[in-house]
Amino acid sequence: MRITEKIFNFNKGHYPKIPEGCKNANSTKAKNEYLLKLNELFPECDVGFLREKLCSVDQNHLQQVIDRLLSMDKSGDKGGYPRRVNQFIIEPWELVRSQSYRKAVRYRLYNDFPETWRSTIKAILAENNFDYRKSFEKLKDLTTNNWWNSIFSIFRRKLYKEMENPELLEEIQKLQYVKLEEQSKADHEIAKQVNFSEYTNNDQLITCGCCYGIFPFEDLTCCSEGHLFCKDCINHLVQEGLFGQGSLRGKQINCIEQAGCDGYFTDDQLKSTLLPDVFKNYLDSLVEHSLKQSNLSLVQCPFCNYCEVDDNDLFLTFKQFRIPKSSKSFILLASLPVAILPLFTSFESIFSIFTALNVVIILILPQIVWNVMGVYPLKAWVSELDNIVKRRRRGNVFKCQNPECRKTSCLLCSRESKPFHKCYEREQDSLRLFVEKAMADAVKRTCPKCHISFTKADGCNKMTCRCGYVMCYLCRKDLRQESYAHFCDHFRPIPGQKCKKCNKCDLYKTEDEEKVIKEAATKARNEFLKSHPEARGVNLLENNVIGPVTNEGMLYS
Repeated sequence: MRITEKIFNFNKGHYPKIPEGCKNANSTKAKNEYLLKLNELFPECDVGFLREKLCSVDQNHLQQVIDRLLSMDKSGDKGGYPRRVNQFIIEPWELVRSQSYRKAVRYRLYNDFPETWRSTIKAILAENNFDYRKSFEKLKDLTTNNWWNSIFSIFRRKLYKEMENPELLEEIQKLQYVKLEEQSKADHEIAKQVNFSEYTNNDQLITCGCCYGIFPFEDLTCCSEGHLFCKDCINHLVQEGLFGQGSLRGKQINCIEQAGCDGYFTDDQLKSTLLPDVFKNYLDSLVEHSLKQSNLSLVQCPFCNYCEVDDNDLFLTFKQFRIPKSSKSFILLASLPVAILPLFTSFESIFSIFTALNVVIILILPQIVWNVMGVYPLKAWVSELDNIVKRRRRGNVFKCQNPECRKTSCLLCSRESKPFHKCYEREQDSLRLFVEKAMADAVKRTCPKCHISFTKADGCNKMTCRCGYVMCYLCRKDLRQESYAHFCDHFRPIPGQKCKKCNKCDLYKTEDEEKVIKEAATKARNEFLKSHPEARGVNLLENNVIGPVTNEGMLYS
């Protein structure tokens, strides 16, 4: 009876269970399982804080820590629990360490740094959760070759017997591998210098086909036809093509030989030539281009380019009512006598016109009525029903599988999904997002061909999209044929003054973006409050808004 009363009164009917595969709730393995569960429930909480609270209790671990964290977050105890930047991610060194591992690490560091005080080593270990690699790097930076260390090394203490801990041995092996990698990079740099000097002494340096600099053969890359270029030129070419005008996104990198060449650079050549992040962006552009060409229904992560095929697409199609071709020829033959009647009498001509119009209306009216009252509303209703079914099947949470992202997002509001997530939880968030979008839309331009939005940082008002479309930044006119003739070329004594000879757009003058942003924010706020009366008490200041910057203190006058 006492046990039953304790379960229902104190634990609210929940009996704490030991994780599967663990014999003791206080074992290191069990505590790490608890820590992973807490990380899923509180992904924004600092891992060190979770680990500290978990190790401070000896029974009913999860419930006690969860109650403590919820009470801190609700009451605002010292600003709530500490937050972290990388949510949902726990590094291996942040897990709970066993006592055997801690002792083995301590003895190992005593032997690695015999001239360092034990108290210093213990403090460094405590700061880094007894992780060997992080503590080793920290102690390596703290240790200096001064005269005190030289004197202290004379009275070097005896070595400790090291413990054979598998986890520690694995970390030592990884640390040695890192040292070998660093040594290999240093040797490679020395080899490059020796190689360059040998090429120079033998007068065998090769000229780059783009910048005409001279380089060793190992510093050059070639196209499929054998033309040689330095790696800097290829990197600049691809970076401009990807991040500048965007003319190389999703396309093959062709040879840049000035005499003309049909060759191209293979993926293996680009991988060994380009910087790692540039090559990755190039591959992403190829994948993005292929997905666009496939016309598949995709679900994309709002924080990166990762996407998945939507398997829940029902592929619903509707056909509009149209008059058969055989009936069209019959209508023309039937209307022919009526059309000939006006050639004989004037009175019959008027009557025949009205008769022909009535025949046409009677024949076309069913098509119009069916499409307007039947097909279009039914298509919209079934499409909305299709979206509801797909959301139910797929769920509202999307987990990104990109190793560099790994974020969980909400498909309804496109924001990062956290435990107890609610879309637009507060009216202030909804108003802020609405105003931010209006402020961004006020200063950005959208390409009518590929629908990519962009803004101008500097330069002239002739804007070239990465798809090849050219437009005026001021009036949005298509300039693919007109080019710079669209802009005024008359001399003006005062730069920026309005031209008195023509009404063409200025090549460099831009609109007052600060004024446009402020007007858009005011208009958006009034529009939102008109449609959401419950949010009239929300006070949205400029520092609550993430959008284009204005120089004035307030958004609204």
